Amino acid sequence: MQDNLTTFYKLTKKIKDDKFSIDLIPRYDLSLQVSTSLFRLCIVDTEENRCLIVEDYQLQGITDTSQLIKVLNEIYEDHHLLKAGFWKTIRLGIKNLNFSLVPHSLFDHEYLTDYLTINCKKDVLSKDHVYYYKQNSSDAVNIFSANKQIVKYFTEAYPLKKLHIVHHTSSLIEGILQGTKGDEKSEMFILVENNYITLLVRNQKKLEFCNCFNFTSTQDFVYFVMFVFEQLNLDPEKTKVFLYGEITPDSAIYIKLNSYICNLRFGSRPENLSFSYHFDELFDHRFFDLYNMHLCEQP
Repeated sequence: MQDNLTTFYKLTKKIKDDKFSIDLIPRYDLSLQVSTSLFRLCIVDTEENRCLIVEDYQLQGITDTSQLIKVLNEIYEDHHLLKAGFWKTIRLGIKNLNFSLVPHSLFDHEYLTDYLTINCKKDVLSKDHVYYYKQNSSDAVNIFSANKQIVKYFTEAYPLKKLHIVHHTSSLIEGILQGTKGDEKSEMFILVENNYITLLVRNQKKLEFCNCFNFTSTQDFVYFVMFVFEQLNLDPEKTKVFLYGEITPDSAIYIKLNSYICNLRFGSRPENLSFSYHFDELFDHRFFDLYNMHLCEQP
């Protein structure tokens, strides 16, 4: 789709397992991720713990919510599976930088906005609704915001199902804490998107740090990573660092970061899911937070 040569979307990746069956949709989980620059979907067979479908749409020229909704309408209009309403569970993952993590022992529902304004400006939240999610694998509660119109759009798209809304950091946290042995004292995990990174540090199965940073250059990227190393007193020569998301072995960011960190490597697919050979065309470190959205169980 193209609108005045400025706003458009492009399906950049579509993987479909031969085992997918429309007749079995009631036992499948549908996970959706949305931001002003992307829309992604993942379908998981919860009985076989098998990833069946992944699609990645890159969005460009989106400057406001009305444009984003228009693009989503175009995608849904041409997509017969997304229109199905009888999925086992539907989760909407919000990808933004508006979140705060607080210990469950200090959490009080009445102060949701107060928690969030620690990291976000109040004017940013004026068009948003504030949500929270108690992490399954951590004592933390994730407080985050989502645009009211976007949530309304997806809620109306699935009127017969409850929409479970989570932040992308929640699925990242669950994937890291549930999917690793946790024997190491401290390990860093970096999720890369086109203009921001999410940094997570795990210390023996416990969440030690999680934050997001905007970056516009390779220097910015490396600065934020090394800043966290310094703040947490981590050793760049010993600490293992795992990369996920939109980064490749030949990228300038990887090459530069590799000169500072000795144990730098790319992450793997989640161990809790199986993947057919169709997914071999994807880097294993891509879509990690999307794959793990099914781990975000709701009370």
